[in-house]
Amino acid sequence: MTDSEVAVGVTHVADDTMKMTGCGSCGMYMILEGAPGKSFVCMKCRLIELMEEKIRGLEMQVESLVEFRKGFEQIMEQRHEVSEGKSSDLQMEAGLGNFEGRLGEESGQWKHVTKRTRQRKRRASEGEIDLQNRFAELENEEGAQQVVTEGDRARKKRRAVSPIGKGEELMEITPNMSPRRIQDGLKRITRENGNGKNLQPEGTGDRLENSTVTRKRQVYVIGDSLLRRIDRPVTRADPENRRVCCLPGAKIRDVDLRLKRILKGAGKNPLIILHVGTNDTARFSLESIKGDYVRLGRTLKEIEAQVIFSGILPVPREGQQRCDKIMTINRWLRQWCYKEGFGMYGHWEAFMDRGQFSRDGLHLSREGNRLLGWRLAQLIKRALN
Repeated sequence: MTDSEVAVGVTHVADDTMKMTGCGSCGMYMILEGAPGKSFVCMKCRLIELMEEKIRGLEMQVESLVEFRKGFEQIMEQRHEVSEGKSSDLQMEAGLGNFEGRLGEESGQWKHVTKRTRQRKRRASEGEIDLQNRFAELENEEGAQQVVTEGDRARKKRRAVSPIGKGEELMEITPNMSPRRIQDGLKRITRENGNGKNLQPEGTGDRLENSTVTRKRQVYVIGDSLLRRIDRPVTRADPENRRVCCLPGAKIRDVDLRLKRILKGAGKNPLIILHVGTNDTARFSLESIKGDYVRLGRTLKEIEAQVIFSGILPVPREGQQRCDKIMTINRWLRQWCYKEGFGMYGHWEAFMDRGQFSRDGLHLSREGNRLLGWRLAQLIKRALN
């Protein structure tokens, strides 16, 4: 047998052992030895299946955590409502008990009082009327003179203690007068006397200059219509110094134009939280939205304040293209805030449940509003501390 015949035999054997086989999952063909099973799956498809199983497990864990958090919030709210109800019931019971006790003591027996029962004034008998005159001493001339002399003596004593010179006849300083009023009166006396003498008491000027009113930091939460019904959880801790400004349909440009007017009188170094951008993603391109954010950042830098941007929430009613666009903007916004010195707080993973949105698929439901308000309140607490 020659070498060529041996080579041909080996080739036939190789052709018998190597066969073309297609993957049952992706449909790709592969050359394998032997005869594989009917349900053949390639290695890549197996890895993808393993990853999908891990993702499903993680999703189940996230769902369980979300359910646990919802249950915990409901329990806390129920406890709060029960405690408020118990306190109000105890107050009502105490009031009714005292009222019924008084009626029982007056009439000698217990009486049942309803809501519509009117309280009738009990007429006092002649023996119970107090006819004592508390001002009987003033009718006596000696007592009246004694009261007048004591008042004059106290007035003279205050004038003697006061460091005011010639203006003592025109102005009398009392303990209840404010430093501002004292200073205005002294200026008026100096102007009327015309001698230019300083009649201001010692230490009054220093007290007026050094008196400063301490004011807490103001907190402003500004954004579009997604901020509806979140003012209660946000402002509950400090209603006097926290404000929620909801601008329905507002875009980034609208917030930029109204920002200085909203923050007028905000005080020194306020905390500003901005939640805006959802309406821009439906109409403008990525480059236009980025430019609007940059212009808004310039306006914020002119104001000495601590600024935190709130991430854009998903829009369930739109398709995957809109969600990809929002995710791209959120990634860029996080990098830009880090570069410009602003803060950024995202909510994407917390609002993946469709039940947190209303029927229109854009605005939040009551549950979603409660969750967003709670997250912003926690953010404010961490930022202020």
